[in-house]
Amino acid sequence: MTRFFSLFAVAVLGLQLIHVDRASAASNRIVAVGDIHSDYKNALAVLQMAKVIDSKGDWIAGQDTFVQTGDNVDRGPGTIDVYKLLQKLRGQASAAGGAVINLLGNHEVMNLGGDLRYVTKEDTASFGGATARKAAWDMQTGWLGKFVYNSFNITHIQNGHTLFSHADMSVDWAEKGIDQMNALAHKALKDKKFKEPIFTTYGPIWNRDLAKEEAGESETCEVIENIKQILGVKRMISGHTAQSSGKVLTLCGSSYIGIDVGITAYYGANRAALEIIENNDGTQTVSAIYPSGKVTLS
Repeated sequence: MTRFFSLFAVAVLGLQLIHVDRASAASNRIVAVGDIHSDYKNALAVLQMAKVIDSKGDWIAGQDTFVQTGDNVDRGPGTIDVYKLLQKLRGQASAAGGAVINLLGNHEVMNLGGDLRYVTKEDTASFGGATARKAAWDMQTGWLGKFVYNSFNITHIQNGHTLFSHADMSVDWAEKGIDQMNALAHKALKDKKFKEPIFTTYGPIWNRDLAKEEAGESETCEVIENIKQILGVKRMISGHTAQSSGKVLTLCGSSYIGIDVGITAYYGANRAALEIIENNDGTQTVSAIYPSGKVTLS
């Protein structure tokens, strides 16, 4: 019913269902990585650790699905290398029967909209200067802007049971459904309306209410349970809120998992990935992968 309403609402609003990734079939293994923030070196290290890529940066994960939850830009020098890596891996994964899912973070949207507060001098220089950088981020003519606009969604459900978004989901946004959220985001980008509700404080690229348990533990778990029921998922995965511990955050029996561990050197170069393995009995084993080994979360 939720999915039918979502599609109906999209049609009524006249929104075009573009960029919605239908190619991501169920896979036996899902790997998710949070905010990279232009740190190419640590991105490579984390993806090698999680057995997504080899030492040459090429896809070795076969039919697995890799989800990156946004914020690949700002705070570091390696923006070009990070996005080129993601472009390459999308092609290699598809050829191997796997998939790479990219989500919009608030920093992608900021850069598309010309908000460059967190861009480093090294980043700008790597493009050949501010003018060339601006051209690269143009959504119609720039290689990077076109890539983000055409390939990144705002939220995604994988294998029917796990919700991914850059920041925290709310009940109000969940009730709109995945398709409508993605369509609203892409319409706002197309129209260059970067202050639309989908991109504001309580939208799914900025909200921190769950990660910070703003309403207290009991109410937070109640909200999470409501969102799970609305969208028909078992758990939700978010980045955005950096964990000072450098470890994956779990709330409410791992119904909520925060995976922004601060991979970039700016936040301490903490290395971690999330792994979800499908079991034969229909359950999933969820683990955090660290340099020291795996830790089972649920």
